[in-house]
Amino acid sequence: MKSRTLAALTLTAAALVTASSFGSPAHAEVPGYVKQGTYGWPDQCLGVGHQGQTNHSWRLYYCETVIPTNWSAPGLYYLWVQH
Repeated sequence: MKSRTLAALTLTAAALVTASSFGSPAHAEVPGYVKQGTYGWPDQCLGVGHQGQTNHSWRLYYCETVIPTNWSAPGLYYLWVQH
């Protein structure tokens, strides 16, 4: 069990390093949107996006999946907002 967890963490770390070394995905530059934050879980991203819209910090938001979560490790999600 420990070796599976260690392997999953190692793969996640490698994916994050790879993703950051190649830069942002092509559709990251949507006109009118700015990157607000980076999250490990989709519900975190959606929760922060919804809360910001509810309290009028931004008008619109969407979460971009860069690396999806799997059964044992977080992924990488960008929150994009429009003020």
